[in-house]
Amino acid sequence: MKYKHLFWDFDGTLYNSYPQIIQALQRTMAENGLPIPSAAEALPLLKHSVFYSVSHFANLFGMDTDTLMQCFRRQHAMETDFPPYEGLGDCLKVLADAGCSHYLYTHRDRLAIDLLKRDGLWHLFAGAVTSDDGFPHKPAPDALLSLAKRFRLEPGECIMIGDRSIDIESARNAGMDGAVFDPEGAYFGPEVQIKASSMAQLAEKIINA
Repeated sequence: MKYKHLFWDFDGTLYNSYPQIIQALQRTMAENGLPIPSAAEALPLLKHSVFYSVSHFANLFGMDTDTLMQCFRRQHAMETDFPPYEGLGDCLKVLADAGCSHYLYTHRDRLAIDLLKRDGLWHLFAGAVTSDDGFPHKPAPDALLSLAKRFRLEPGECIMIGDRSIDIESARNAGMDGAVFDPEGAYFGPEVQIKASSMAQLAEKIINA
């Protein structure tokens, strides 16, 4: 099996937080008296990044980006309960049984770890980097390289699993391969070694890579 060490993004990969993120963005727009985007309009922008989407609307309506971003952060902080994607637990366990080790790499704070603990999944992870660790954001490779160094991992045996181009770019910058989890069919970005629309499919493709 080619990939022995799996680095997982959290939002939009392990847990389906996009509905809540979209709602936070919509509340941000409403609070500032701006037109409220539909979920279909917001999702492609958020697939770039939250900052990209907020900047888009700030520029479109002549708002200060920092002011709108601060409002979004406040609204987003109210959202603390997200469901794991269907089949996540089975996927993680199947891959662990096949000899893979799991690591978390997220821009979110330790709430991500708390939710994995709540759902009985955190014990499957060997390590993590969250926003609390202070690394530069993706696509910078620093966090991935730090995890690889800490656990003495060979980059050629590692793969970063995410849902956005910045996940894949961070993997490439660290000398690792990338996998995309894309249940919505909304991914755009660099070509990847693995692409899957379900957790079962993802596990199968990683094992057979």
